[in-house]
Amino acid sequence: MKVRFWGARGSIPTPMSEAELQEKIKTALLGAVGVDLTDREAVDRYVERLPPAVCSTAGGNTSCIELRAGDAVFILDCGSGMRALGSALLKEDFGKGQGVAHIFLTHTHWDHVQGFPFFNPAYVPGNTLHFHSPYPDLEMRFEDQQREVFFPVPLDYMRATRTWEVLDPTQAVEIAGVKVELILLSHPGGAYAYRFTYNDKVMVYATDGEYHRMDTESTARYVEFFRKADLLVFDAQYSFEQAIDAKRDWGHSTPKMGAELAFRAGVKRLALYHHDPIATDESLWAAVDEAYHHLVFRGRNANQNSGPLTQVLLAREGLVVEL
Repeated sequence: MKVRFWGARGSIPTPMSEAELQEKIKTALLGAVGVDLTDREAVDRYVERLPPAVCSTAGGNTSCIELRAGDAVFILDCGSGMRALGSALLKEDFGKGQGVAHIFLTHTHWDHVQGFPFFNPAYVPGNTLHFHSPYPDLEMRFEDQQREVFFPVPLDYMRATRTWEVLDPTQAVEIAGVKVELILLSHPGGAYAYRFTYNDKVMVYATDGEYHRMDTESTARYVEFFRKADLLVFDAQYSFEQAIDAKRDWGHSTPKMGAELAFRAGVKRLALYHHDPIATDESLWAAVDEAYHHLVFRGRNANQNSGPLTQVLLAREGLVVEL
């Protein structure tokens, strides 16, 4: 399986501000002592050595992930990152009206559906889009989003074939050779996590979930669902202080909670996801360090002397993870 992130923000699209961009430039220039800035190769080598918080960005688009399993295309959520994904897919069979995609919805809050009206393959006759979710009224929800009071083009204007499969959360299904399981998370209005298994590799997509209690009994069902995942994409929108105070019951989690659950479940890679709109790239990389150090602490207590068994990643636009 191959996983590519097209949008990793939560709540609302968040373009980088002019001040943030200028700060990155200033930091890079201040560190360029001894670098011949007129020599392109020297500049390239210098940029390659810059810390990721300076030379890269998590991006500003909301939730959308592309999952490839063999020849099958899976799309996880339809946030604003779906627009760029659609442009990329048009270069393949989707541009000829011969594309097939399986779209999985965790839930239908704005940041998880707002990209679909801008998904160009949906306007190409001959393409087929299979929607999968536990929501029996999912088609109506998408129709409502494109009513003329919200959007100028109705859903029926899109010429691709659409199907709507209602999933039973208690039953696993097989789609294009991929085993799919799901579990309900704690989130206002409900949200579902998905577990995809293909050729003995496992990817779990668990965004928009809150964990009110972290004792073993309260987290057992989640730990079992995450068990031995090769990649766990986890909602880490808030700091610990936000999660227990100002943002309690908003339906999101923290880097440290993600690290703890990943440790208990024996996850190989943990991708922190659904970044808060106010989070800067610097603070997001600090969150990665926070999760990593928690794993180091837990590993030492478990006599793991070789370091954390779980790798921590920052979910960011353009990141590709091969499983």
